[in-house]
Amino acid sequence: MKLNQPILTAAISAALLTTTAALAFAGEAPLRAYAPSPLELSVVQTGALPSLEFAGVHYRPRRSHDWGRNADATSVSQIHLGFFDPNGDPSRQFLVGIRGGPMLDQHLQLGVGVDWAHKTENTTSVQHSSTGPNGLPITVKTDLARASTNFFPIMAFVQYSADENMSVIPYFGAAGGYQIMNLSADNFQTNASFDATYGGWGWQIWGGAGIPLSGRTRLNGEVYVNGGEMGRDVTDDFTGQSYRETVSADGAGLRVGLAWGF
Repeated sequence: MKLNQPILTAAISAALLTTTAALAFAGEAPLRAYAPSPLELSVVQTGALPSLEFAGVHYRPRRSHDWGRNADATSVSQIHLGFFDPNGDPSRQFLVGIRGGPMLDQHLQLGVGVDWAHKTENTTSVQHSSTGPNGLPITVKTDLARASTNFFPIMAFVQYSADENMSVIPYFGAAGGYQIMNLSADNFQTNASFDATYGGWGWQIWGGAGIPLSGRTRLNGEVYVNGGEMGRDVTDDFTGQSYRETVSADGAGLRVGLAWGF
């Protein structure tokens, strides 16, 4: 049976109105309903795909204590300054050093480090004092003796650090290796001199904390303890007998440095 054209048009319009109401009730954007003409019903329209809006994408701001993260770094190096205070009578020595190595994971590092502790001491005696032109005092001093110490711990180390997202990052380390010390002295009154180099195995342990600066850079401060004994074999020129001289490497110190990952 052939449907009447006005009846078909009315049925399609009612269906569109019903669909629009259902979509509006479900929370969707309402569609505009209209009654198409008979000519529009006979044409199949292919429009462009509707654009998509990603309303669920959010950007989290970077936190200030994320600075200094080096979790992506495969290696970390450190340069530092400080002092070494040997046990006993020797005075405190100025220290400079460097260490570095690969990161096994975000917390554990293996590597090699070397320090140089140096101290020079002069023994002086006041010879005499006089008064120069315009009343300026002149003091003449004579050096009686001079002594210097150079200490080189060369060690492999392992270091464990806490999580990198902390504001202050504690860490602990231990090292072992070979230590070299050179002692030299000159006595200007007797023209006697002394120069000897000692060597032996030693160890270090340390604990410290790092403050993230920016990027993969960190300011570190640590206290450490050094241990070991160094020696050398000596032959007496007069008796021909051989004996062994030993020097203690026990002591403690402080190091402050800059660490960076790469």
